[in-house]
Amino acid sequence: MARLDSLIIFTTVVKANNFTNAAHQLGLTPSAVSKQISLLEDKLGVRLLNRTTRSVSPTEAGQLFFNRCSRILEDLEEAEHMVKDLETSPRGTLRITATPTFGRSMLMKIFSKFLEQYPNVNFDLILADKGLDLVREGIDLAIHLGSLQDSRLVARPVAKQKVILTGTRKYLDEHGHPKKLGDLFKHHILMVSGIDFAEPRWIKRFLKEAGLQNKDRRFTVNDLDTLCEATMNDMGITALPYYMVRDELASGKMVHLLPEIIFPSRTIHVVYPENRYLSAKSRAFVDFMAAYFEEHDLDKTG
Repeated sequence: MARLDSLIIFTTVVKANNFTNAAHQLGLTPSAVSKQISLLEDKLGVRLLNRTTRSVSPTEAGQLFFNRCSRILEDLEEAEHMVKDLETSPRGTLRITATPTFGRSMLMKIFSKFLEQYPNVNFDLILADKGLDLVREGIDLAIHLGSLQDSRLVARPVAKQKVILTGTRKYLDEHGHPKKLGDLFKHHILMVSGIDFAEPRWIKRFLKEAGLQNKDRRFTVNDLDTLCEATMNDMGITALPYYMVRDELASGKMVHLLPEIIFPSRTIHVVYPENRYLSAKSRAFVDFMAAYFEEHDLDKTG
């Protein structure tokens, strides 16, 4: 129990940012809290907190320890609720990571609907362009696009992501509507570097077949959201995930060009570590996402 108490004290100090506030929350004196942290650091043989006269902040080791301690305490709290109340209703904080584009475009809608059904769950969302170490970062679930390379992770497919060629009606009225692949050479082409929403080899083949491999790009950017904004501001033609522009397509602002061209779809997965117990909140969210995309197909408007 003493070991568990030290974890509770440590996580409270990190959240409170200083010993005084943490002591007040715990019903202890600041000196008692400081002593417990020092004993914990001595036991681990590593400094967990950077201290100033007014605040504390976790060291790199302290942040890693905090992530794991928070999970342990949260799992314990969840287990207590299940035993005491005989409840299986998900509760607690769900840490999720996703790409910024998918997080901004889709996850807020999903979170909102999920919370209507599971009001005792909180979300901690980490948007990152590159995959994170789920265990090291204390993350419950990741939204992953495409094939999975890490065999230590379990990936459940939940949706397919369609990619289309598109441009605004205003741009097309000014520069002409392409009727065949070769017509694209006459247009301003917008590109995203480091493509992750479509198969890069297929894109290269597509550019070669269209005679665009040596054509100057009107605009290149390393951010998919910015590429979408450039397209919506009449700068040219590009390839984008359908879900990013479906409302504009439905309103007629943007046009699906050369629909006979099929970009290979990439699968969206919900990912979690293979050897981690999947909590009730995680299971509920994985199932919810799968059901959500069955009802709200990414290829459809609305």
